Amino acid sequence: MTEYDRPELAEFWRLARETMEGGGRSAFSFRVEDAPTATVLGELLRKPVAHPARRQISLARLDEHLRAHGSTLPEVLESVHGKPVGMSASEEASTADAVLRFALRENGLLHAPWAAEWVEHVRRYGKIPQPALPMIANQAAAVLARLQAEPRRWTTRFALAGNDLDDGRPLTRVVAKALQLAGTDWERAGVLPDAYSNPVLTSQGYLSLNDSLAAQEITVVRSPRLLESGVPGPLMVLPNGLTPQAKHHLDGKTVRCHHDFTPEGIRVTNKVLAWTGGTAWRMSAADYREAVATLIARGVELPTLNVRPETASWDADLADTMATTGLMVTEEHVLPSLL
Repeated sequence: MTEYDRPELAEFWRLARETMEGGGRSAFSFRVEDAPTATVLGELLRKPVAHPARRQISLARLDEHLRAHGSTLPEVLESVHGKPVGMSASEEASTADAVLRFALRENGLLHAPWAAEWVEHVRRYGKIPQPALPMIANQAAAVLARLQAEPRRWTTRFALAGNDLDDGRPLTRVVAKALQLAGTDWERAGVLPDAYSNPVLTSQGYLSLNDSLAAQEITVVRSPRLLESGVPGPLMVLPNGLTPQAKHHLDGKTVRCHHDFTPEGIRVTNKVLAWTGGTAWRMSAADYREAVATLIARGVELPTLNVRPETASWDADLADTMATTGLMVTEEHVLPSLL
């Protein structure tokens, strides 16, 4: 006799099978009549069970308990009854809907605008075997409940669900689909690939997700030369644009931004200001004209501007001025004036 085929649990397993095979329900009610039944059920669920009492048993939660100890609910039912769980295609679809809706309800997401379409998509195209669905549905709903837009709480896939959110895994597919239906993605939801890739260079040194930026007010620049030369800070250096790590550390900060007078510099500055609500620093059309005049007078050769920049959100005249002048100015060019 195994721990699962104890006589005290015979009715419990009968109800579990009936619920799984019946379709349309994700839980069943079980009456705990006496102390032996309470003891055996408590051992199964790994929690104290009172008697006499009536317990509402979620198939998804029951499957989770069993999986934590190496089995699945369908496997246990097959072992106890000597036959596999059987459902028709329509019953299986109905049960899948119920399991998915139950997981969403338990995590406060059942009425999310994307929920109904997500349930249908996962059932039809999720490619998740029925026995694995309760666990994955619960995991997915729990992950999605943590990814609230406001306030954004930056984290990583591993911190959310370990290796289960690696690329190609079923959980990854269904969570990504929910994010897509909600009009967002991993990065905009505050989820980084990992905590340590692409750390951000600042006046404090390199910062990863697990570090904190002490300064409330910070200047964002492109060139590490500004940090090396002692431009008044604190500074954040973004040679590769507004990375996810940078977004994390800039959330909630008061930001001013300086960059190159180039198409890429205007594009990045627009993104930084849009993300942070910050201001541009020494980046006006007048600053550009002054820099060009000063550098030409000193005999500095400036690179040619071959592509018109996008409109700068902070100065509507800047793109026209740069296009008319036809020259680019980098941060290194104007470094002395920034000190």
